[in-house]
Amino acid sequence: MIIRVLDQNYFVQETVPSEDGLVQYVCTNVSEDDGRICRIVRIPLQDVKPALIEYLADIFREGLFRELIQYANEAGYLHVVTDCGPAKARSLKDRLENDLIPLKERLSMGEKFLKQLILSNVPVFFAEGVMDTAHVLFTDADECSFVFELEHLERFAYANKEKMLKGTASVLSGLFAKELDQKKLPEMKAFLDRVSQGEYSGTLSLYQAYRSVEADLKDVDEDSLEPQGFLWRLWDKIKMLASHAEKLFIIVVFAIAIAYLVWSVRNLMKPTVPRDVYPSIGDERILSGTRYDGSASKDPGSGSNEKGANGSGEVKQ
Repeated sequence: MIIRVLDQNYFVQETVPSEDGLVQYVCTNVSEDDGRICRIVRIPLQDVKPALIEYLADIFREGLFRELIQYANEAGYLHVVTDCGPAKARSLKDRLENDLIPLKERLSMGEKFLKQLILSNVPVFFAEGVMDTAHVLFTDADECSFVFELEHLERFAYANKEKMLKGTASVLSGLFAKELDQKKLPEMKAFLDRVSQGEYSGTLSLYQAYRSVEADLKDVDEDSLEPQGFLWRLWDKIKMLASHAEKLFIIVVFAIAIAYLVWSVRNLMKPTVPRDVYPSIGDERILSGTRYDGSASKDPGSGSNEKGANGSGEVKQ
């Protein structure tokens, strides 16, 4: 599926359904082929309120929030297009679940997350939608970007700056979940408590406070945070491998099922080998429903007996 907005063509890679909001489309720009991912929402023009047009126009006119690429009326819909970073970027949630990231690198990632909010001048509504580790992306070079949640774009007027600032604690808590669970890094715990309590008036003051905590923790020996030394680190690696075990189990079961199916089909296709039937043992004839010499056998219950070769009722031995 191709969505055309003004002079750009976007190829739809995925549709993100919604029960009570707008349907979103994950796309790549085939007109420019810039290796980046976009999100697009389409709102029927009859449902578009003038206030939303004014809101988007103000943001676009300022030109500070560059991730808002386009908004335009096309084919009876209002299209809103946002840039969501490089296609090769991975969500912070995915990296935390599958990679062993040193504390120093995670501290740096937290700084880049907050810095991106400031440098991109992300409006409050758009910033609210990225306060989740699944919507914060990092490349292998730790370049940060966001997946902007546009499902409830029509509710832009209800965006709350205080709520957005408190939401940063959710992302940062995810970065340091292991240490916080072990009641380590009290400096970070105290900082996140202040964020959750709404003590910061804006992203800049919050960023400056975080930088101070980061400076206090940059020389922390990560080994000192592990209560069981080598064994604890080994357990972390086992847990990381276990996260892949379910996928591996499904693959193995599927392979076994395919192998069994092939084996069963091959057996069914083999010709049936007739069993050897012996009409007699030695000189004694075995009675059956049909004689092997072609004549019908007599019912033993009729009172007739098979005659021997001497004409008597005895079987000649």
